[in-house]
Parts: sequence; structure tokens; C-alpha cells
Amino acid sequence: MSLLKKLNLCGTVQGPAKFGVSKGDEPGHLGVWGIWSEPSVEVFRVVVKAHSQDRAMTVPTASYTFAPSKEQSFIQSIETSQEFKQFLVGSDRAQTGQVTLEFWLDNNRTETLNYTLPEVIKYLRGKGSKAPSHAKTSKEYLVQDTLVVASLAHSELKAYSEKVKAEIAEKLRKAEEERKRIEEEKKAALAKAQAEAAAKAAKPAAQVAAGGVPVDRSKPTLSPAKTAIFFGSSTGNTANVAEMLKKELGSVDYLKNITDIHPADLTVVENIIIGIPTWHIGELQDDWAAMLPEVKALSFTGKKVALFGLGDGKGYADTYVDGMAELLEPFEKGGAKLCGQWPTDSYEFKKSKAIRDGKFLGLVIDVENQDNLTDKRVKSWVSLIQKEMGI
Repeated sequence: MSLLKKLNLCGTVQGPAKFGVSKGDEPGHLGVWGIWSEPSVEVFRVVVKAHSQDRAMTVPTASYTFAPSKEQSFIQSIETSQEFKQFLVGSDRAQTGQVTLEFWLDNNRTETLNYTLPEVIKYLRGKGSKAPSHAKTSKEYLVQDTLVVASLAHSELKAYSEKVKAEIAEKLRKAEEERKRIEEEKKAALAKAQAEAAAKAAKPAAQVAAGGVPVDRSKPTLSPAKTAIFFGSSTGNTANVAEMLKKELGSVDYLKNITDIHPADLTVVENIIIGIPTWHIGELQDDWAAMLPEVKALSFTGKKVALFGLGDGKGYADTYVDGMAELLEPFEKGGAKLCGQWPTDSYEFKKSKAIRDGKFLGLVIDVENQDNLTDKRVKSWVSLIQKEMGI
């Protein structure tokens, strides 16, 4: 009786299901795969056994349980044990023998495959044939079962798989609830910020000073100068970066929070360096949002402008430093020349409106996730704008 017939009498898969071994994701791994069509097959576990007549040291049986089970054609890498590698390629390697893989399936069925040592060594070294192209690759590799999982009998694996599926579904449900909660909080914060910005913008340009005397915001309060840094800061982080830039530049005539200036003060400086954090979901910082309508009416002909912005690449990955683009617009429309565009390399985010020709519009600082790079980025950007702005 042939081996295939013997296997079928023992309760293995009939029909189109096939299983095999291929090279793994990296040397030292094996790839295990299964392909089938209707009727579907459920695969719970693969057990790896090594046999030899000429080697005194035995290799412990290794169990790898799919949790949850595989219900579609698959290819997955498994991490083999040190004993298994020693058996195949170590100093006291086996000279003869075979490696057996048992795939444990639903209804207590098994599929058993035998491989020669040279075949498995080839796979172990990242060579040999690949799995069938229509098998779906799993990104994660499997490690050997814990003692508790390995002790589960064939008949218990269905219930274990369903338990794991339920746990995964619950985690996904909670993650979705958390995502929705955060999204609602962002929307509420955005609505509040927009209302506050609208209220500030609605104030008349000629505001009234504490003594009751009207203040003409169309006239500057600063004397003409070569270089100045203007920033808006809600939490203090942007102010800190502005201080770092001033210290690194050395020759800065003014360092001003925009709450302390008139819009016209922006026009008396030859080199304008402006800073802003992106607030809420891609919005302008409140103080800049209040001033921007007045900035749009100003002329910046002959001026140079450089921009720095703060953002959170993980918390707001889809609107990363978007506020920089909105802030820059009136300066460029007013005639200013942009300086200091900055590479996007080494930043982690998904989308940003503050990118032009593959570069950020200016220096981007991420104190939430990459604060260890802030000092180096500030120094490099300062060297850049010193050349471009002639500082």
C-alpha cells in the first residue's frame, strides 16, 4: 500500500487540500503552507519532528499552534529551535534521517509529510522552492508553543481557536470604541477652537487700549530691523523652539509672541521667521487665527520668510503640521520669498498639507514623538536659512 493511501486511511485530507514546506522569512526559519478550495479546511497546528538513527541526542518535538486557526490558504514562517538547527547543521549534525511535519486539521484529521535532511537544510538556509503564489502570506512568524498551549489535545484545538477569535474581536471592538471617542473629542475641540478664533477675528481692527484710547493696529510698534522671530504658542512648546532658534542664530533683532505685536510689525523686518503649532485637527493656533485676516491685507514685497511648525505625527498623522501651509499663504501672496524648505526624511506621519516639491515648507519639530532630534534639527535648519536669507 502506498504512503498516500496509508495516510488517507489514517484520516487525512481527501481532495484538493495540499500542504508543504518552503523557505521562511529569514534564515533559520521554515515556511509552512496549505492551499485548498471548497470544501474549506481548518488548520489548527503544525508539529515538527526530527528523526535519525546515527545521532544519540534527540530533538524535542516542536508544536506551533495557529491562533486563531487557518481557514484559508496560507503561508507562514515558523522559528525553529536551536536543537533543531543543531540537528541539521551543527557540529554533531545528523548524517541520515528525516523531518516529519504533521498538520492537525478539523475533525481530528492530520496530514503528515516527510522530508529528507538535505531538503530541510536548504529551506532553513533561505533557499529552496517558494510556497504556491496564491497562498496568503502572514506577516508575523510563529514561535514554538508554550507548554500550556502545546499540551492541548487535538480535540481541544477547535474550542481554543474560537476563544482566541473572540478575544481578538473584543480587542478590535474596544479599539474601535476608543477611536470613535478620540474622534469625537477632536471634533469637539475643533468646534471650540473655531468658535474662539471666530470671536477673536470678529473684534474690530482698531481695538481699545486699557485707558480707553483706540489703538491703531495698522501702524507698527517696532522699528525697522533685519531679522525677527514671530510665533504663536498655546502650550509653550513653540515658544521654546523660538528661543532655541534665536540662540542658534545669534543675530536676531526681535523675538516676539504675536499677542505682543500689531500685524503691521510683521512688515518692518527684512527676514521674517514665523512659528506655529498645528492645533486640533489641522487648524491654525488660536492667536494666529485671530490675526490672519489682518495679515492678509499687508504687503511683504521684497521680504524673505522662513517657517517653523510643531506637530504630533502619531496623534494627528493625517493632518500633520497642516497649520504651516495656511499660515504661509498670506505672506507669499503678499510678495514674500519662501526660504528654508526642509526634508521630510525621518518623520513619521501619513499626510500633510505643508509639503511642496517633496519637502516641508519649513522646519518641522515633533516634541511628542521625536524630541531627541529637536536640537540637531534646529542647528541644521539655522545653517540652511542663514545661507538662504543672508543672515
